[in-house]
Amino acid sequence: MLPAILLLAFIFLALLTLRLLYILPVTHGTPPAPPQSRHGPKHLMILLGSGGHTAEMLLLLASLPSSSSTEHIKRTYIVTSGDALSIQKAATYETALSTSSTSPTSSTNCTIRVVPRARRVGQSWLSTPWDCLLCLLGCLRAFVAGGVPDVLVCNGPGSAVLMVLVALAGRFFGLAKTRTLYVESFARTRSLSLSGKLLYPVVDRFFVQWPKLKEQYPRAEYRGILV
Repeated sequence: MLPAILLLAFIFLALLTLRLLYILPVTHGTPPAPPQSRHGPKHLMILLGSGGHTAEMLLLLASLPSSSSTEHIKRTYIVTSGDALSIQKAATYETALSTSSTSPTSSTNCTIRVVPRARRVGQSWLSTPWDCLLCLLGCLRAFVAGGVPDVLVCNGPGSAVLMVLVALAGRFFGLAKTRTLYVESFARTRSLSLSGKLLYPVVDRFFVQWPKLKEQYPRAEYRGILV
């Protein structure tokens, strides 16, 4: 009886491992293209961190060429609780986008969702796991509330790790086809941030803004200064 149980457990773990390897990004060759949405506009989920992370992300969105402009794309901004500045900056960006757009629907094509903060500055590590769990649940609700996104873009805050984890879980169980993009902060010139180190092996595309980082991390893509 015991050998049969062990055999079944081994097969189960082997299948889980194969499934995990299947959904993880390839380490060589051309990066996968984002999936095409069959119905309605593509859905872009943008994770905003506090301070410089938000500023860099909005600069990145503003630098997109007109042919790839976000004005016709459904956008969901994710911010952490207490980050009123990121909410204000996202709203200001959307107002500017609506003013400059010829599309009457562009101003109604975005949503801002708030998730619990994964860890506060100076918080003890003993209480951090509970807050991380609350943040994870908040990320899960935000991920599915407005429709599963086609692409998730993030650039450094700790909540990015949890949001990417949610996206990978959706792909693991066949419930989502979300592609994940990570853009390392402009300030990281010689080493990756902690979020970058954790997400480097698992996101679909990983961008750095300094050539030295490209030398250290072959999977990374270097396209010059992006912000």
